[in-house]
Amino acid sequence: MKSLKFLFVPLLVLSAGIFLPGCKKDNDDAGSCRIITVTPSAGNGFNFTYNSSGKTETMTNGNSLTVFSYGGNVIISTTTVNGNFSSKRIATLIANGFAANVKTETSADGSTWYKDTYEYNGTELIKDTYTNSQNVVPEVTTVGWSGGNLVSTTREGVTTHIEYYTDKPSQTGDYLALMQMIQGYKVYNTKNVIKSLITGTTITSFDYTYEEGKITALKFNGDGTIINYNFQYQCN
Repeated sequence: MKSLKFLFVPLLVLSAGIFLPGCKKDNDDAGSCRIITVTPSAGNGFNFTYNSSGKTETMTNGNSLTVFSYGGNVIISTTTVNGNFSSKRIATLIANGFAANVKTETSADGSTWYKDTYEYNGTELIKDTYTNSQNVVPEVTTVGWSGGNLVSTTREGVTTHIEYYTDKPSQTGDYLALMQMIQGYKVYNTKNVIKSLITGTTITSFDYTYEEGKITALKFNGDGTIINYNFQYQCN
Protein backbone atom coordinates (compact mmCIF):
# COMPACT_ATOMS: atom_id res chain seq x y z
CA MET A 1 0.00 0.00 0.00
CA LYS A 2 1.31 3.42 -0.89
CA SER A 3 2.17 5.91 1.79
CA LEU A 4 -0.25 8.80 2.20
CA LYS A 5 -3.00 6.58 0.79
CA PHE A 6 -4.74 6.91 4.15
CA LEU A 7 -5.85 10.33 2.94
CA PHE A 8 -7.91 8.61 0.26
CA VAL A 9 -9.32 5.56 2.06
CA PRO A 10 -11.40 5.07 5.23
CA LEU A 11 -9.96 4.02 8.55
CA LEU A 12 -12.05 0.87 8.20
CA VAL A 13 -9.29 -0.44 5.93
CA LEU A 14 -6.96 -0.52 8.93
CA SER A 15 -9.17 -3.02 10.70
CA ALA A 16 -8.85 -5.35 7.74
CA GLY A 17 -5.17 -5.69 8.64
CA ILE A 18 -3.67 -4.48 5.37
CA PHE A 19 -1.69 -1.60 6.86
CA LEU A 20 1.82 -1.73 8.18
CA PRO A 21 3.23 -0.84 11.60
CA GLY A 22 3.70 2.14 13.70
CA CYS A 23 5.50 4.46 15.93
CA LYS A 24 4.56 8.03 16.54
CA LYS A 25 5.19 11.40 17.96
CA ASP A 26 4.45 12.17 21.58
CA ASN A 27 2.37 15.21 22.46
CA ASP A 28 2.55 17.43 25.51
CA ASP A 29 -1.23 17.19 26.01
CA ALA A 30 -0.93 13.41 26.37
CA GLY A 31 2.12 13.70 28.60
CA SER A 32 4.01 10.42 28.78
CA CYS A 33 0.91 8.39 27.86
CA ARG A 34 1.06 6.03 24.89
CA ILE A 35 -1.70 4.14 23.11
CA ILE A 36 -1.44 0.40 23.76
CA THR A 37 -4.72 -0.77 22.19
CA VAL A 38 -7.02 0.49 19.44
CA THR A 39 -10.37 -1.32 19.57
CA PRO A 40 -12.82 -0.82 16.67
CA SER A 41 -16.54 -1.59 16.69
CA ALA A 42 -15.88 -3.72 13.57
CA GLY A 43 -12.76 -5.57 12.44
CA ASN A 44 -9.48 -6.39 14.17
CA GLY A 45 -7.95 -4.15 16.77
CA PHE A 46 -4.32 -3.09 17.22
CA ASN A 47 -2.04 -3.74 20.17
CA PHE A 48 1.26 -1.94 20.72
CA THR A 49 4.28 -2.48 22.95
CA TYR A 50 7.15 -0.05 23.49
CA ASN A 51 10.85 -0.31 24.28
CA SER A 52 12.66 1.42 27.14
CA SER A 53 13.20 4.49 24.93
CA GLY A 54 9.46 4.84 24.34
CA LYS A 55 9.61 3.75 20.70
CA THR A 56 7.18 1.23 19.26
CA GLU A 57 8.58 -2.28 19.64
CA THR A 58 5.75 -4.46 18.32
CA MET A 59 2.32 -4.08 16.80
CA THR A 60 -0.26 -6.84 16.41
CA ASN A 61 -3.40 -6.72 14.27
CA GLY A 62 -5.32 -9.97 13.99
CA ASN A 63 -2.84 -12.67 12.83
CA SER A 64 -0.32 -9.95 11.84
CA LEU A 65 2.76 -9.15 13.93
CA THR A 66 5.11 -6.28 13.18
CA VAL A 67 8.47 -5.95 14.92
CA PHE A 68 10.42 -2.69 14.83
CA SER A 69 14.17 -2.14 15.04
CA TYR A 70 16.08 1.15 15.18
CA GLY A 71 19.62 2.02 14.17
CA GLY A 72 21.02 5.46 13.44
CA ASN A 73 18.65 7.17 11.00
CA VAL A 74 16.90 3.96 9.91
CA ILE A 75 13.70 2.30 11.14
CA ILE A 76 13.07 -1.27 9.96
CA SER A 77 9.69 -2.88 10.49
CA THR A 78 9.11 -6.51 9.57
CA THR A 79 5.61 -7.95 9.36
CA THR A 80 4.62 -11.60 9.51
CA VAL A 81 1.16 -13.13 9.16
CA ASN A 82 0.64 -16.42 10.99
CA GLY A 83 4.41 -16.53 11.34
CA ASN A 84 5.07 -16.19 7.61
CA PHE A 85 6.85 -13.25 5.97
CA SER A 86 4.51 -10.54 4.71
CA SER A 87 6.63 -7.41 4.25
CA LYS A 88 9.67 -5.45 5.35
CA ARG A 89 9.70 -1.67 5.49
CA ILE A 90 12.91 0.37 5.62
CA ALA A 91 12.48 4.05 6.48
CA THR A 92 15.49 6.36 6.18
CA LEU A 93 15.13 9.57 8.15
CA ILE A 94 16.52 13.06 7.77
CA ALA A 95 17.92 15.12 10.66
CA ASN A 96 14.54 16.37 11.91
CA GLY A 97 13.14 12.83 12.18
CA PHE A 98 10.96 12.93 9.06
CA ALA A 99 11.26 10.17 6.46
CA ALA A 100 13.39 10.95 3.41
CA ASN A 101 12.51 7.70 1.66
CA VAL A 102 10.70 4.50 2.56
CA LYS A 103 11.16 1.20 0.76
CA THR A 104 8.69 -1.62 1.38
CA GLU A 105 9.75 -5.10 0.32
CA THR A 106 6.85 -7.48 -0.30
CA SER A 107 8.92 -10.60 -1.06
CA ALA A 108 11.31 -12.31 1.35
CA ASP A 109 14.25 -11.97 -1.04
CA GLY A 110 13.61 -8.24 -1.54
CA SER A 111 13.06 -8.52 -5.28
CA THR A 112 9.53 -7.11 -5.16
CA TRP A 113 9.19 -3.70 -3.61
CA TYR A 114 7.73 -0.22 -3.76
CA LYS A 115 9.28 3.03 -2.61
CA ASP A 116 8.22 6.52 -1.62
CA THR A 117 10.64 9.44 -1.80
CA TYR A 118 9.62 12.56 0.13
CA GLU A 119 10.48 16.21 -0.46
CA TYR A 120 10.00 19.01 2.07
CA ASN A 121 9.87 22.76 2.31
CA GLY A 122 11.37 23.14 5.75
CA THR A 123 9.21 20.87 7.89
CA GLU A 124 6.31 20.74 5.44
CA LEU A 125 5.98 17.73 3.14
CA ILE A 126 5.32 18.98 -0.39
CA LYS A 127 5.86 15.96 -2.63
CA ASP A 128 5.78 12.15 -2.52
CA THR A 129 7.14 10.21 -5.52
CA TYR A 130 6.14 6.55 -5.75
CA THR A 131 8.08 3.92 -7.72
CA ASN A 132 8.19 0.12 -7.64
CA SER A 133 10.12 -2.92 -8.85
CA GLN A 134 7.78 -3.35 -11.83
CA ASN A 135 9.12 -0.08 -13.31
CA VAL A 136 5.82 1.72 -13.01
CA VAL A 137 5.81 5.29 -14.29
CA PRO A 138 6.55 7.32 -11.13
CA GLU A 139 3.38 8.52 -9.43
CA VAL A 140 3.56 11.91 -7.75
CA THR A 141 1.44 13.22 -4.89
CA THR A 142 1.68 16.95 -4.20
CA VAL A 143 0.75 18.37 -0.82
CA GLY A 144 -0.61 21.80 0.13
CA TRP A 145 -0.32 23.52 3.51
CA SER A 146 -1.97 26.47 5.25
CA GLY A 147 -1.60 27.77 8.79
CA GLY A 148 0.49 24.81 9.90
CA ASN A 149 -1.95 22.22 8.59
CA LEU A 150 -1.79 19.87 5.62
CA VAL A 151 -4.86 21.01 3.67
CA SER A 152 -4.74 19.17 0.35
CA THR A 153 -3.21 16.24 -1.51
CA THR A 154 -3.36 15.75 -5.27
CA ARG A 155 -2.49 12.58 -7.14
CA GLU A 156 -3.39 11.58 -10.70
CA GLY A 157 -5.70 14.57 -11.00
CA VAL A 158 -7.66 13.72 -7.83
CA THR A 159 -7.53 16.25 -5.00
CA THR A 160 -8.48 15.56 -1.41
CA HIS A 161 -9.14 18.55 0.84
CA ILE A 162 -8.56 18.26 4.59
CA GLU A 163 -10.40 20.28 7.24
CA TYR A 164 -9.49 20.67 10.92
CA TYR A 165 -10.91 21.50 14.33
CA THR A 166 -8.95 24.72 14.57
CA ASP A 167 -9.60 25.02 18.33
CA LYS A 168 -8.06 21.61 19.07
CA PRO A 169 -4.30 20.97 18.83
CA SER A 170 -2.99 17.83 17.16
CA GLN A 171 -2.23 15.07 19.61
CA THR A 172 -2.01 11.34 20.18
CA GLY A 173 -5.20 9.65 18.97
CA ASP A 174 -6.23 12.05 16.23
CA TYR A 175 -6.69 10.39 12.85
CA LEU A 176 -3.57 11.67 11.11
CA ALA A 177 -1.35 10.98 14.14
CA LEU A 178 -2.83 7.49 14.39
CA MET A 179 -2.06 6.79 10.73
CA GLN A 180 1.57 7.76 11.23
CA MET A 181 1.72 5.62 14.35
CA ILE A 182 0.53 2.59 12.41
CA GLN A 183 2.64 3.48 9.37
CA GLY A 184 5.80 3.45 11.47
CA TYR A 185 7.36 6.80 10.59
CA LYS A 186 6.34 10.44 10.21
CA VAL A 187 6.22 12.74 7.22
CA TYR A 188 4.48 15.73 8.79
CA ASN A 189 3.30 17.46 11.94
CA THR A 190 -0.02 19.25 11.75
CA LYS A 191 -1.12 22.04 14.07
CA ASN A 192 -4.68 20.84 14.65
CA VAL A 193 -6.86 17.73 14.83
CA ILE A 194 -8.34 16.57 11.53
CA LYS A 195 -12.09 17.06 11.08
CA SER A 196 -12.84 15.76 7.58
CA LEU A 197 -11.52 14.55 4.23
CA ILE A 198 -13.33 15.79 1.13
CA THR A 199 -12.77 14.20 -2.28
CA GLY A 200 -15.28 15.40 -4.86
CA THR A 201 -18.71 14.81 -3.30
CA THR A 202 -17.39 12.22 -0.84
CA ILE A 203 -16.96 13.44 2.73
CA THR A 204 -15.32 11.44 5.51
CA SER A 205 -15.68 12.96 8.97
CA PHE A 206 -14.03 12.36 12.34
CA ASP A 207 -15.37 13.08 15.83
CA TYR A 208 -13.39 12.70 19.05
CA THR A 209 -14.08 11.98 22.70
CA TYR A 210 -11.71 13.54 25.22
CA GLU A 211 -11.03 12.52 28.81
CA GLU A 212 -8.48 14.27 31.02
CA GLY A 213 -6.96 15.99 27.99
CA LYS A 214 -6.48 12.78 25.99
CA ILE A 215 -8.41 11.51 22.97
CA THR A 216 -10.01 8.27 24.17
CA ALA A 217 -12.32 7.55 21.24
CA LEU A 218 -12.61 8.32 17.54
CA LYS A 219 -15.81 8.10 15.49
CA PHE A 220 -15.29 7.51 11.78
CA ASN A 221 -18.18 8.37 9.43
CA GLY A 222 -17.70 7.87 5.70
CA ASP A 223 -19.71 6.62 2.74
CA GLY A 224 -22.49 5.27 4.93
CA THR A 225 -20.06 3.48 7.27
CA ILE A 226 -19.75 4.43 10.93
CA ILE A 227 -17.07 2.85 13.09
CA ASN A 228 -16.10 3.76 16.62
CA TYR A 229 -12.50 3.33 17.78
CA ASN A 230 -11.64 3.24 21.48
CA PHE A 231 -8.10 3.86 22.74
CA GLN A 232 -6.44 2.44 25.82
CA TYR A 233 -3.38 4.25 27.16
CA GLN A 234 -0.42 3.31 29.29
CA CYS A 235 0.87 6.25 31.30
CA ASN A 236 4.16 6.54 33.17
